[in-house]
Amino acid sequence: MSNLVDKTDYKALSVLAQMVKQYERLHYLDMTASDDFDATQARNLLQGIVEANGYKINYDRNIKKPLVKTKS
Repeated sequence: MSNLVDKTDYKALSVLAQMVKQYERLHYLDMTASDDFDATQARNLLQGIVEANGYKINYDRNIKKPLVKTKS
């Protein structure tokens, strides 16, 4: 699935950010309560990985980069 290293690559974090954005599209679809709960947990885990690496997901469509570095 992936190569294990000491630091997660920016490109991997970008893919995770895109996945989180795709989860937002579920908001408009019908799901069971348990499926919604599981999907929300998965989304939160992916977002947590991004944030744990010092980035936040960019939702501004005017900026092309999927990630924004958080201030340290």
